[in-house]
Amino acid sequence: MKLRTPLALVALFALILCSACGPATTRTLANKQKMDFGVAIKAGDIFDPVRSKIIIDNFNLIVPEDSMKWANIRPKKDFWNWSDMDAMVAFAQKNKMKIKGHTFLWHDQNAPYVGSLKTREEAIALLEDHITTIVTRYKGRVSEWDVANEVFLEDGSLRNSIWYRLIGDDFLDVAFHAARKADPKAKLILCDYNTEYAGSAKGDASYEMVKGLKERGVPIDGVAFQLHVMAELPLDEEAIRENIKRFAALGLSVSFSEVDVRVRMPLDESKEAEQNAVYEKLAKIARTEPTAKSMILWGFTDKGSWIPRSFAGFGSAHIFDTKLEKKTGYDAVMKGLSGK
Repeated sequence: MKLRTPLALVALFALILCSACGPATTRTLANKQKMDFGVAIKAGDIFDPVRSKIIIDNFNLIVPEDSMKWANIRPKKDFWNWSDMDAMVAFAQKNKMKIKGHTFLWHDQNAPYVGSLKTREEAIALLEDHITTIVTRYKGRVSEWDVANEVFLEDGSLRNSIWYRLIGDDFLDVAFHAARKADPKAKLILCDYNTEYAGSAKGDASYEMVKGLKERGVPIDGVAFQLHVMAELPLDEEAIRENIKRFAALGLSVSFSEVDVRVRMPLDESKEAEQNAVYEKLAKIARTEPTAKSMILWGFTDKGSWIPRSFAGFGSAHIFDTKLEKKTGYDAVMKGLSGK
């Protein structure tokens, strides 16, 4: 005889399973959408019980905000400061998160000895050694790398960094080839700000540069739009989607990699509504574009935020407040991730 489970028993099992799952969070929604929802963190965050719980509960990817930048991880040519990065990688593994490395080639936060380089040969040797050493150490544990960061000026010309000055036009080729050789399976990314719009000087220059890299066989897998944006400036969703699609045509993914939405202070309800609209729209675009599926916040809390120091008169840029409590921006992101 075939047994039938009573309807009441089915309902009870469903209730038990539902209660075990707990309330939805940005992390559970991102997991459901098979997308990365990450955050840049400081080394001390993982040792603070309140901050670490917020990170674990709400994000499935972390990025070292400063710990991997040249001046911090290699302050002297023959001395490596591995402790912070090692701790973050271990934290990510323990909590079933991805970790993204940031960054190798940048014009800022370099150790003093980098500025003493004189020749193309010296610059290539140091850059290749730096990339190879780091990627080899974390091979198979760090899933993707911002190989190069902020290489363009606003007019679309290349920034006159020490790497560009000494190595020349193929400075990105050198960096990406070194990273690929050290870990053939890691995802390699070019990251910049104000490159999200097709039709802008900087956005178009980024696209043409990446297209050239692909045409000459440079192993680049994706681009990252930083998206440090102002709440008062509505997003041009069409231009962002157009840009994502043209990179997709090159076989590349796109990540929203350093998202924060700053508000001109003092904050009021209308400004908060503008901010929430931006957060929701970015989450929606990331969710619905098949080659995006990645949104990373540049910090989660207004407490100790970099925004007021860098943008006078602006603040309240994150989805948790100075008391580490959720703001309405958190709900806006949830709405964008869920599609509801």
